Amino acid sequence: MEMTKAELIELCSQGKRVSVDQPFNNPAHRNKIIFDALRHAASRKIFGLVYEKAGSLYVDLKSDLTGIDELVEAFPYILPGQHFTKQNWITLDINQMPSEAELSKLADASYQLTGSL
Repeated sequence: MEMTKAELIELCSQGKRVSVDQPFNNPAHRNKIIFDALRHAASRKIFGLVYEKAGSLYVDLKSDLTGIDELVEAFPYILPGQHFTKQNWITLDINQMPSEAELSKLADASYQLTGSL
């Protein structure tokens, strides 16, 4: 699925009270990846992390603990979490996502999972 970073942020934010910032982007660090943190507007808890790496677009989302290994096995666009705790988060390769509906469903689940913490 072709999508820009801005379009991905917009899709993941639809219907939610979201703020976006870049808390991990210290210019003094050698890391050239720009991370956009998707946060609950009220609590400031992160529910998604959007970034580009090696020409591909990714989003890290929180997922239900019981199904992560099965999701990674079954779907090529779902990778083990690249950031945060790998037991609780998944990384989606946006270029391989089958549809916006599937992406929205996973973003909504992450928003719900992080909202109750």
